Amino acid sequence: MLRDVIFKIEKRDENTIFNEWFATTTDEVGIALFDFYSIGHICFGIGLFLFWSLFYTIPKKKGRIPIFSLLFVFILTIVCAIIWEVIENTLFLNLGWKFENRLDSWQNMTTDILLCGVGGLGTWLFAYLTFEKDRSAFAYYTFGIIGFGVWISVFIVLRYLTFQNSPII
Repeated sequence: MLRDVIFKIEKRDENTIFNEWFATTTDEVGIALFDFYSIGHICFGIGLFLFWSLFYTIPKKKGRIPIFSLLFVFILTIVCAIIWEVIENTLFLNLGWKFENRLDSWQNMTTDILLCGVGGLGTWLFAYLTFEKDRSAFAYYTFGIIGFGVWISVFIVLRYLTFQNSPII
């Protein structure tokens, strides 16, 4: 199976350097650095950080010592992203649930983990700005839910354009 993926990469036109960066067809999803699932990993980072930060915001709002620090919440977000990539490229691949039933490239897996971290980092920044300064858990979680929704919408649009082999991307 891995040999087939390598053969496909070697067989592609050498003038498609742009496609090494951005997947513009379904054949390049999981091989290029960025594909429509990359946006989903930003969403995943936002969602993970929001979930784990409950162990920070709830005790802090009640005047208690937080269970987790925001740094630890960020580390948990990255660890969960790594675990997700392992599960996605082993268990899901073996069960036939993986998109196109092929292993992601190392570049794509690394980008996915980094983008999950970017989602978590952006949420951490907003947590600092809203919760640490104003103690507004409502604004923090409202931002998280809206941000998550916006990124999911972008993901759906990019997924549609990729499946249509749209010249836009």
